[in-house]
Amino acid sequence: MKRNSIEIITTGEELLSGVTQDSNFFSLAKEVFDKGFKVNYQQCVGDNEKDIVSALEIASSRSNYILITGGLGPTDDDLTREAASTFFNKKLVFNKNEEIKIKKIFKTRKRKYSKLNKKQALFPEGSKIIKNSIGTAPGFIIKNKRSKFYFYPGVPREFKTMLKDSFLIDLKNKKTKESNITFSKMLRVYGLSESQVAEKIRKYSSVNNYIGYRPYNYEIHIRLISSHNKLSLAKKRNLILEKKVRKELGMYVYSESDVSLAETVVQILNKRKISITTAESCTGGMLANMITNVPGASKCFQYGFTTYSNKSKEKILNIRSSTLLKYGAVSQSCVREMVNKSKDISSADLSVAVSGIAGPGGGTKEKPVGTVFIGISYQDKTLVKKFFFPGSRDMFKLRTCLTSLDLVRRMILLKSN
Repeated sequence: MKRNSIEIITTGEELLSGVTQDSNFFSLAKEVFDKGFKVNYQQCVGDNEKDIVSALEIASSRSNYILITGGLGPTDDDLTREAASTFFNKKLVFNKNEEIKIKKIFKTRKRKYSKLNKKQALFPEGSKIIKNSIGTAPGFIIKNKRSKFYFYPGVPREFKTMLKDSFLIDLKNKKTKESNITFSKMLRVYGLSESQVAEKIRKYSSVNNYIGYRPYNYEIHIRLISSHNKLSLAKKRNLILEKKVRKELGMYVYSESDVSLAETVVQILNKRKISITTAESCTGGMLANMITNVPGASKCFQYGFTTYSNKSKEKILNIRSSTLLKYGAVSQSCVREMVNKSKDISSADLSVAVSGIAGPGGGTKEKPVGTVFIGISYQDKTLVKKFFFPGSRDMFKLRTCLTSLDLVRRMILLKSN
């Protein structure tokens, strides 16, 4: 059994059939990764008592911390508590206080309490109850000789809330008690693939310096974990590691905290008192939406032009018809006009414009689906770059917007230095 190994078992036919995405695994993996650990194993089983028991047996043979989500509801196909009773050989005991709490929730929500819900107040004998402050299904904790088991409802919002009040506290306490103290930091990277990042920095990984990689929406989140028997020395070791990694990756690192690329850009704009305007074609306002979703965006965001058709480009942005006829909307010439004229109309300090082919139709041999031009105009410089982002429409639009934000970030920082 690996030391401090963590495993999650998610249950539900809806997960196995693909009807519902397994967001609980994602939430746990992110929380654990951010704290300097990792999920070692994952299982997903249906609403079958024997299958759940089998999953518990497998997990028990290899993991110290085992989290089970789903199957704590009131219906006949909610079988996780029965599986726990079988696995631990513990009878299910009715907890009157928990039923009272569940009834209060129903009363507050003006819903009728059913006798079926009484099942949610049943727990394996000797287990510790995990409070559910936003739902009707409490969780529970139970141990055997080798492992500690945490049982949670499958509703993602409830799972995330209960996780913080139980397992994550235990994980933090475990980390504090260990003789070899660890200190970690996360760096967010945009513009490189996971393999490209690893190729540059894997040489700095060692017994006392762990480097973890997590791809997420075209970003790479790097976790740097350093260990020592003293916290101050673990921090010092981590700082040295961070400096080496930053030197290798340079401007590809955009943040060292849980801050998105859009948030980073808005922070930069507000700090330097720079106003921004967007002119979008293929992304249909998505870029403006990402910026304005950030609190404080009103201090820097001026205009958001969505000029999807050629007619709107001519009418709203005054793009010359000759440019559209000669070069087309998806061209360096058109985007250069879009970015400069949107900047002039709005009087913003900086403007960004995009025009591309999201697909699945509309592509040509010269301009295949996935082609996009992104333009940035700031101070005395206008830059227009061509990119190729193949994939679905959603992937294309997201990658275009992220790249636009990254170009804005880079241009401002380069101009400032």
